[in-house]
Amino acid sequence: MRLLIVEDELGIALAIEDVAIDAGFEIAGLAGNMSEALDLGAEADIAIIDVRLGDGLTGPSIARALFSGFGLGVVYFTVNPGLIENPKGRPVVAKPTKPERIADALSMAAKNARARTHRVASGSTFH
Repeated sequence: MRLLIVEDELGIALAIEDVAIDAGFEIAGLAGNMSEALDLGAEADIAIIDVRLGDGLTGPSIARALFSGFGLGVVYFTVNPGLIENPKGRPVVAKPTKPERIADALSMAAKNARARTHRVASGSTFH
């Protein structure tokens, strides 16, 4: 499962990368803003997204764009979970956190992404 990390603080992004690799994920890329995230969206299956990036409270918009444009599963990563108005069942990891919590949230998003892919693949029949 390929992970896109959307985080504008490089040290945090690299720490997430280490946790993800240890949990068996492949890293599709690191993005620090909406433009970079959308450029890398096609390369990933899921994304972990900081809610407040250097360009403002853009995380939720990035999540919507990655889900609608590429079908990515999303994990929100934030200091203030109250900023997420409607996570729509997406995992939310509050900063600071333990590596295990990040790995668990990524695994949940990956499981949901696989289930979505399976439903889409098996849902249509053509004759």
